[in-house]
Amino acid sequence: MTPSTPLRTGRGLVWKAALGLVISLALFRLLFEFVDFEDLGALFVNLRWGPWLLGWILWLGVYGARTVRFRLLVPRTPRGTMFWITSVHTLLLRLLPFRTGELSYGILVKRAGTAGLGESLLGLLLLRIMDATTVVIVFSVTLATWGGSYGGDHHMGIAVGAMAGMLGILAILALPRLLRAAVTAARGLTVVLRLDGLRPVARAMKGAEVAVGAFANIDRPTLARLGLVSLVQWMLTFGAFYAILSAFSTPVGPAETVMGATASVVSGFLPIGGIGTFGTLEAGWALGFILVGLDKATAVATGFGVSLSTLGYSILPGLLGWWSLGRSGEKRG
Repeated sequence: MTPSTPLRTGRGLVWKAALGLVISLALFRLLFEFVDFEDLGALFVNLRWGPWLLGWILWLGVYGARTVRFRLLVPRTPRGTMFWITSVHTLLLRLLPFRTGELSYGILVKRAGTAGLGESLLGLLLLRIMDATTVVIVFSVTLATWGGSYGGDHHMGIAVGAMAGMLGILAILALPRLLRAAVTAARGLTVVLRLDGLRPVARAMKGAEVAVGAFANIDRPTLARLGLVSLVQWMLTFGAFYAILSAFSTPVGPAETVMGATASVVSGFLPIGGIGTFGTLEAGWALGFILVGLDKATAVATGFGVSLSTLGYSILPGLLGWWSLGRSGEKRG
């Protein structure tokens, strides 16, 4: 590593943060065209604390489901340690630009000494594909059974959702083979370019092969359990959204909540966000709930309200996790 490497890395992070801030501010500027700050403030002034606290309990249930999923992939990690890793990871996802908070999961698991960075990040890739697939399937089932209208053609939405769900399932099943093929192709490319003799390249290829090999050992029963826990996780997530909307006295039912919130969930998977999910979450939420039938002002206001609420839910577990993992690191040191 050259002396200038840390400086270049620091500058890269600064540029990412600056660009993320610009994207967030641009989206906020657009959304503020449709909402009055007094309306937004009224959501919290008239907040019903019972449903809001129920949303927090459900949100902690989401953390529990995420912990179970991570431990299915990295069973050597103690349950308590993985819960705190999940808590810190979730908070950093809300704060860092362009989903760079995802890296914190792999780093924290590696620091715990229970899996390598590459293996952890490949497992996280699998979970993100599984998340997208689960959300699309829940959306499709809800749309098929819901009597209301959602944007355009009702049947077209079901057909597109079913097709996307099938593609997601195929991607999950084929992912180990695809990764093996990618590593084989990369090794062949290093040979063609005569880079295989370079020590850093050889080390990187060896690490990639080890990570993919460990990841490819995931069996079908484990995938099935991951799928079931993912379904529970997303039902808890939509339940928390519904509880928050009930706390804001928003006139939507459970089905409308799933239909409207799906757009914000999907936008959260995209690496185009600003600072954390700020801006993209609210924009996706507003679009989804406008399609459900809410007026623009209410859709935008509740988007900000839900975003602030879930951030509030994440702060205490995230800080406690940071403290707990720090103490564990000191003891190991």
